[in-house]
Amino acid sequence: MNCPEPAAPAAPRPPRVVLLGAGFAGVQFARTLAREMRRDELELTVFNRDNHMVFQPLLADVAGSSLNPRAVAAPLRQLLPHAEIRSEEVLDIDLELREVVHAGADGRPRRLPFDHLVIACGNQVNLNLLPGMAAHALPLKTIGDALALRARVMAQLEQAAVAEDAELRRRCLSFVVIGGGFSGVEVAGELMDLVQGALRYYPQLRREEISVRLLHSGDRLLPELNERLGRFTERRMRAEGVEVRLGSRAAEISAQGVVLKDGERLPAATVICTIGTTQLPLLGRLDLPQERGRLRCEADMHVSGQSSLWAMGDCAHIPNAQDGQISPPTAQFAERQGRQCARNLLRQLRGEATRPFRFRAVGAACGIGARRGVAELWGWRFSGFLAWWLWRSAFLVKLPSLSQKLKVGLDWAWELVFPRDVSHFRSEPSEPVQREHYVDGEVLLRSDSQRMDLVAIEQGEVHIRSRRTDGNWVDEATYGAGTLLGRVSLEAFAADEVEVVARGPVEVVRLPEQVLGRVADLLAPFDAIVQRAAARPERVIWRHHPAAMAALRERTVDELMSPLPPMAEHDLGLGESYRMLASAAAPALLVTRQGRLLGLATRSDLLTAFSRGATRHSPLADATNLHAQSATLGDNAAALAEIMAAEDLKLVPVCDAQAHPVGVVLADDIVLFALGLPRAA
Repeated sequence: MNCPEPAAPAAPRPPRVVLLGAGFAGVQFARTLAREMRRDELELTVFNRDNHMVFQPLLADVAGSSLNPRAVAAPLRQLLPHAEIRSEEVLDIDLELREVVHAGADGRPRRLPFDHLVIACGNQVNLNLLPGMAAHALPLKTIGDALALRARVMAQLEQAAVAEDAELRRRCLSFVVIGGGFSGVEVAGELMDLVQGALRYYPQLRREEISVRLLHSGDRLLPELNERLGRFTERRMRAEGVEVRLGSRAAEISAQGVVLKDGERLPAATVICTIGTTQLPLLGRLDLPQERGRLRCEADMHVSGQSSLWAMGDCAHIPNAQDGQISPPTAQFAERQGRQCARNLLRQLRGEATRPFRFRAVGAACGIGARRGVAELWGWRFSGFLAWWLWRSAFLVKLPSLSQKLKVGLDWAWELVFPRDVSHFRSEPSEPVQREHYVDGEVLLRSDSQRMDLVAIEQGEVHIRSRRTDGNWVDEATYGAGTLLGRVSLEAFAADEVEVVARGPVEVVRLPEQVLGRVADLLAPFDAIVQRAAARPERVIWRHHPAAMAALRERTVDELMSPLPPMAEHDLGLGESYRMLASAAAPALLVTRQGRLLGLATRSDLLTAFSRGATRHSPLADATNLHAQSATLGDNAAALAEIMAAEDLKLVPVCDAQAHPVGVVLADDIVLFALGLPRAA
């Protein structure tokens, strides 16, 4: 009798390595693995938001129109043919199950197990350092940022060329760069080169009308380099027309320009911010040791206390065995970390001892405009054209592929012979809802404007003023947060000239006129309601009834509480949060952290978060009003009623002594009490 032979056992799956991020560190890590690992020794999966690597040090050249944007984007599928490339968003990291949670093609979360996870996802721009920065300052972190900056510069040149008002023309030609490090100096130099080079095509404009200011809080530019090179940079940039402001700190940024700490205002239509980074929310949610917003690592780049978790690049806090210092977040360190991390991971898989990261910096270089630069290499210092040539040559060598080297080299050679491209590509998103910051005395709306938007006051206070026949301005009314103002609001005041003016710092959400028109078409039944709200921001409310207020003084909030509305933990996804809010028909969600009240999230809060780029998987904390008003058991009802009236609140949570929500007080509850009517069951 013939017995069937047993099936051969399946070959064991090689370890899966998942890499998050494909910058300098990530690409060097993956390429080193490809060179030094044995065939089928491991599987590599790379998650990166874009399907290309961005060569960030050259973004200023893209913004200055001396490089084509494609020249600084290296396709990952060509760079890393041995790896699985995924441009899906990583939602979470499950350290216990050793799985990466990512968005699938259908938008639903998927899980990918890993044997080793390497985090090299860098950081993100922090535009919340100053009031108004997020609304009005342009960052320079991505190719999109560089293209948006170039488009803004060309748009200002076009507007200045046809401006009849001299003040408007000067403002269009005024640019402010915040930050005197490598990025700030490079973008200021490229910006001046671009604008001055374009003047030959704009005969209406004069060189003396151009203003490029470089603000730096320190006492010299490029503090990373030798002081002599920093002083040389300052002199050369001043000679080319850049106004270098040392010891200057920005306090606020508005649509009109920059306000300094000492109160001086610098008019500018374009503000570029090269300072401030912050940790990615994904890493902030991990229960891992951190130092100053970076993952704390051992000398071999293992995350502290983890045997299968590694980190490198800007997001990692890695000691350098060369000098005992923490590695700085620069490209040359990131590249060496990527190479060392790949070799250490292979050593661990092969049962060998890992080695500490050790690297001595080669030096640094920076372009400062007008084909000049500064460089410090192996202790030697260079400045002028030679330094500029060394700077560009060094970057040319570092580009990750031959095709990129050829593209960049040809672009730079072309620029030496031919003028820069001055075409204007419009990059504005269609019909945006804009968030804006105004400083004291700036005008939000004017009755004589050809367009009239609708603005909602989020924070701060504004006053409406009108000009009398004698030419004097008279204050008409003052309004605070929660007010809607538009054309009908200004027409209500019988005067030819009416303005809405900021009184101190003001945050607003602006709905442009064309968007308002489309919304009115879609929601015609509500148009009259919106217009009435915008026309009469002041509201006649129940608190003017003295008898009702006297009765409220005898009550506590406990006696007016309604049951709790839906509550959600801060890490719930925004999509699920909105579904919960819609299905419950509640005015707001109570957001908690471990059962304690964190804040409130209304529909407007959620929609605003989506308009800023949040996804359905983003945490609810990103859309939570952390400063929402709350009450405590035993608080006086009249005092709460006054607060609710003053701030036009529809709902206030009530908490116990441990900040756990126990109920809410609704505006309807107080109105019914004031009218002497029972609340609905």
